[in-house]
Amino acid sequence: HMELDAIVELKVDEAALLSRIENRARETVAAGGTVRADDNPDAFKVRLDAYRVQTAPVSAYYASKGTLKAVDGMLPIDDVTKALNAVLGA
Repeated sequence: HMELDAIVELKVDEAALLSRIENRARETVAAGGTVRADDNPDAFKVRLDAYRVQTAPVSAYYASKGTLKAVDGMLPIDDVTKALNAVLGA
């Protein structure tokens, strides 16, 4: 029965994330490492589909309540952290 102050949604470019996964897998293999079983385009697409079906509708609900705060998740890590702190009032 806790009240939520804010819901944070990281906005991302799905194609860029897919490219990052593919690049990370190539680099891991080139370095002689083992790629995680879930770190591949097919698994990523499954996660995206689950997000669209299960999470996106929840985001719309909180947006209608005025508690959804969006942050550009494609920014450099330090900038994402600053944006998160800003929307959370930290």
